[in-house]
Amino acid sequence: MKKDKIKSAKRTIRDDIKLSLITELKALTGKFGDASIKLDKEINRSAKKLAKKISKEIKIEEPVISALVPENKAVIVAAKPKDKKVKVKEV
Repeated sequence: MKKDKIKSAKRTIRDDIKLSLITELKALTGKFGDASIKLDKEINRSAKKLAKKISKEIKIEEPVISALVPENKAVIVAAKPKDKKVKVKEV
């Protein structure tokens, strides 16, 4: 369970890094001229690789995990056809 939270937190961090890199690089290339499709693809590909490398090096602590990955409460609803009463269980 804890391992899943760590993976999810790292995935969230990686996605945040990737998005910030893409926006900054596209804004920077936009200042110098029109961007091409090839340049956009290269920016996306390189940002993804760099974000992956950076997120592997980051050490995640417990308070960060709880802030990035909220607790999910699943609710199971089961109806009995004979009684027509509904039971609600929180997991």
